[in-house]
Amino acid sequence: MLDHYLDYLETPTLRWGPLVLTACFLAAFVAFALKSAIQGRPHTARVEKAGGSILLGKYVMEYGLWVFGPLTRTAIHLGVHPDFFSWTSLVLQMGAAVLIAGGFFGLGAWVLILGAFCDALDGAVARARGIASDAGEVLDAAMDRWAEMAVFFGYAWYYRSQGWAFLLACAACAGAVMVSYARAKGESFGIDASMGLMQRHERAVWLAVSTLGSALWELWRPTPSGEFAYHTPVLFALGMIGALGNWTAWIRTQYTRQELRKR
Repeated sequence: MLDHYLDYLETPTLRWGPLVLTACFLAAFVAFALKSAIQGRPHTARVEKAGGSILLGKYVMEYGLWVFGPLTRTAIHLGVHPDFFSWTSLVLQMGAAVLIAGGFFGLGAWVLILGAFCDALDGAVARARGIASDAGEVLDAAMDRWAEMAVFFGYAWYYRSQGWAFLLACAACAGAVMVSYARAKGESFGIDASMGLMQRHERAVWLAVSTLGSALWELWRPTPSGEFAYHTPVLFALGMIGALGNWTAWIRTQYTRQELRKR
């Protein structure tokens, strides 16, 4: 049975499907760029509050909200509960982890993108319906941590036979966890330690783009039979997340300690 499903994942439809989805996504980006050029770039409160960075600009963030906007409005209209999206995000990202672990980077990237969108959607729906709560925020935070660790475990499993690449995946996982922990620990003392790079949305975009880009490169220039496909863009993204994530966790930790010493 497992071999049957693995063979299905290798069919042309699923191998080339990510390319078609990417083409649609790029076409939507062109439409967004034209709309922005004519009417001006949107300035949503959510993006302005989150702020852009050298790793992920506001323009790209606005595009993401715009392209998935119809789905967000539909979910609000149908009255879907925000917790549904939290759980769906977890399931999708765990599914992406399994696909990535098996080397199906193209399909895994798109499942990862859908999971990240659901992760963003739960909060948007809760705020729009006026049912945002601390309990929902706790569930969302827990789902985020489990989902993200599952994805990094997927990369680690794929690179398990390649020592240094495996360590990159482990370092990236550690950085992702510690970035969130350092901020949460500061907030528990009433300290805003939100500085630094490679925050949740930045990590999600870097992983999705690098994974999808690697899959598309493999379609164009396949790795010779018998050789290991390293997926260099993914390794670069994992390295950046590991380095910048752990650095951000460190400066947040130091900032929190300094603020506590002033009390």
